[in-house]
Amino acid sequence: MKHCQQEMTVIQNAWPVVCNFGWLIEADRNARKGKRYRAEVLNFTARLEDNLFTIQQGMMNGSYVLGPYRKLWVYVPKKRLVMALDYPDRIVQWSLYLYLNPIYDRLFIEDSYACRKDKGSHKAAKRLQYWMCQVQRKPGPGWYCLKLDISKYFYRVNHEKLLAILERRVKDPAMMAFIRGVVNSRAEPFGLPRWRTQQDTPPEEWLYEAGMPIGNLTSQLFANIYLNELDQYCKHRLKIHYYIRYMDDVIILGQDKETLHRWKAAVETFLREELALDLNSKTSIRPVRQGVEFVGVRIWPTHMKLRKSTVRRIKREVRKISALYAAGDMTRQDFYRRIASIRGLLKHTESASLRWRLNEIYRAELEKAKQKQLREEAQHEPFADHSGAGNGDGNAGTGYQDHGNPACRAG
Repeated sequence: MKHCQQEMTVIQNAWPVVCNFGWLIEADRNARKGKRYRAEVLNFTARLEDNLFTIQQGMMNGSYVLGPYRKLWVYVPKKRLVMALDYPDRIVQWSLYLYLNPIYDRLFIEDSYACRKDKGSHKAAKRLQYWMCQVQRKPGPGWYCLKLDISKYFYRVNHEKLLAILERRVKDPAMMAFIRGVVNSRAEPFGLPRWRTQQDTPPEEWLYEAGMPIGNLTSQLFANIYLNELDQYCKHRLKIHYYIRYMDDVIILGQDKETLHRWKAAVETFLREELALDLNSKTSIRPVRQGVEFVGVRIWPTHMKLRKSTVRRIKREVRKISALYAAGDMTRQDFYRRIASIRGLLKHTESASLRWRLNEIYRAELEKAKQKQLREEAQHEPFADHSGAGNGDGNAGTGYQDHGNPACRAG
């Protein structure tokens, strides 16, 4: 029934709504959440109505173009090139997102968990653990897990295929024209050639006809729409029951290796022919009893643990912020704000020993700072004659000189 509803859903007469002034006010409110005191936001909101009116006019007459983008390399959890837009462009993205996301979200499968309201990585992990508990009770030699990992997903999304998917439902010519400009942006090339990485691709070889800017709101939505094609294929054509996806990470549970190898071959063909994507070397089939690595944790039917790379990253972070706090270069408020996210991550996993180790790191950094301070104090000479004068008697090094006292001269 859901599959039939998907075929009937179309978007018409939408662009006037997206360009509505009240709609842009709401888009601005969402765009500045948590960022209202940044300089560019303050400058924009100082003349909010005039600036929104300018955006509205550009959108309505078709002259508004997103970009240019600011580049930023991030290294957690791995090296990625993130693209950031200026604040007015982010408002336009929000206006489009607020309209499209509720429509497309209803079309997604239940077990797609990335960048969706009331979903997220913790719920994805709990859902997979629930399934693992189910299959563990089933008779037989034991179940297996197929972990699919798509090679350079955000850098490889094919623009022509993405636009064809969007055009099935977006029947508003003005909205589709704007989306086409967003996807086919000439402000910056976002795509990588097949089997290439960011490091071995010089700037002149990056592609304009593929890829999406990581970090953009519309990219999150388009990424889910693009891989929803795979979700529907796996659920409705291959009839896979235990299928879960978090962005480009897919987990499939099966009764035997043969079935999973068959599904893997079918998925690989579908990705290559329909979406111009490939699976990378991280794709694997392993027994469920060994635990399944997904959304940053290793999951068993009875418990979860953070993966080793995440543990190493947390230890580095705790060591860094503890040193800053101990040295007085970070306030207590900022310190506890930074560790709040770490504590939130730990509470979803079995982490008693890790908590103990993090407390030890914290105490060690405090002790190190204390010892450093004591060493610096020990080098200080509070009774030194800093004037450089000394007379070899009991006053030497005290800083006390009384050469002007007649009684001293007479003695």
